Amino acid sequence: MTVEEIFSQLAQHMIKGVMFHEQLANYYDFLGLNGYKRCHEYHYLSETCDYRGLCRYYINHHNKLIPIGSVEDPNVIPENWYKYTRQDIESATKVTAVKNGMQLWVDWEKETKKLYEKMYQELMNIGEVASALKVKELVCDVDRELKKAERYQLNKQATNYDMVDIMSEQHRMHEEYKEKQEKIGVYIC
Repeated sequence: MTVEEIFSQLAQHMIKGVMFHEQLANYYDFLGLNGYKRCHEYHYLSETCDYRGLCRYYINHHNKLIPIGSVEDPNVIPENWYKYTRQDIESATKVTAVKNGMQLWVDWEKETKKLYEKMYQELMNIGEVASALKVKELVCDVDRELKKAERYQLNKQATNYDMVDIMSEQHRMHEEYKEKQEKIGVYIC
């Protein structure tokens, strides 16, 4: 692979990742799970910054624009949800949605980690050490996020996705991620 092909694949995946987190934020907001919503809003914002950093790196170190092909919509939100209101959603549906949402998140981060590791190796193989080190930063970031996603998922599995437990953590998570958003300079009411 060429440097251009590698960065193109990375950029396409990052754009899809931004879409993924934005859709999960809407998914959880619709379900009334404001802590989970804030968590994915934070990842949306943070990964948007990572994407900008990748673009700037490529422009400033390779003197070209990253060619971006078509980006597939992750389609996180089930199509049939669009005909309902928030008030129509029952507790059992929320439990299933949380379980599905957690699995989607873990799967996404595993896929992302695998891709970033592969692109790091490709860059090293062609002697692009500095570019590989930029991608290594992304590998480390996704590795930390995967750890967190898997811990959330294991915690929910341990309580059999108990709705009382899920609801009880929403305020704490909302405030935690609100603070993280503010640290990167974003204030959303």
